Amino acid sequence: MTEIMIPLEIEILIGLATGLVVGITGASGVLLVVPLLTMLLKFSMHTAVGTSLFVDVITPLVVAFTYYRHGNVNLKAALWLAIGAILGAQAGALVANQFVPSELMSKGFTLFMLIMALSMWIKSLRPKKENVKVRLSEMNHKNRLITLGIGLLLGVNSGLFGAGGGMMFLLVLLVILKYPTHLAIGTSSLIMAMTAASGTVGYALQGNVDFRTGAVIAVAAVGSGLLGARLVNKVNEKILNRIVGTIFAVIGVIMYFIQ
Repeated sequence: MTEIMIPLEIEILIGLATGLVVGITGASGVLLVVPLLTMLLKFSMHTAVGTSLFVDVITPLVVAFTYYRHGNVNLKAALWLAIGAILGAQAGALVANQFVPSELMSKGFTLFMLIMALSMWIKSLRPKKENVKVRLSEMNHKNRLITLGIGLLLGVNSGLFGAGGGMMFLLVLLVILKYPTHLAIGTSSLIMAMTAASGTVGYALQGNVDFRTGAVIAVAAVGSGLLGARLVNKVNEKILNRIVGTIFAVIGVIMYFIQ
């Protein structure tokens, strides 16, 4: 049997597009990696999610560093959310690999995309509040438990659906914790990198990670991710919300029609 070679050019293009979306939205690279791997390279849904989580270990770290340099990362909140998410991602990955069919994973992916798109557009239409204090910025014992619990639930989503984790981190930071959009994107990028490392291990133990393809995509994504992050840190908050919402909606609709 002749082995079918995966075109390197396609992997690089997927990486460039992924990095740009991660840099602009702060959401998971799964948003593009999963649909493109399944549509263009015919990966199974489980392998596509596992490989995309591996990409998410690298690309969001670079993006988060760029936001951190602009003062748009809350390290204390990110740490406690990530601890809970790392534990939850292991449980979610185990359940997904053993009990969740690919069709259900695809539907969950699409639903999260459309929820995020609607949330960002609603946020862009609301009047801007001046000097809004970010909740949970002072990490006392009560707030540590709250953020740990939130992270645990989001980690389970990340392990189950891949994209669910990244999108839900951003959604929680924006809607529940009331972060400004730039700060939410930077902080969610850092959390995603740590959570994705845990999820990758879970999928790799089941043989559902293509490390070679993931490495090529991640390297290509780093450059475009840096560019996207630098541009976004200069963009008006309302315009950013609309750009992010439109990107989520387009990807969600595409996923709906290819299922």
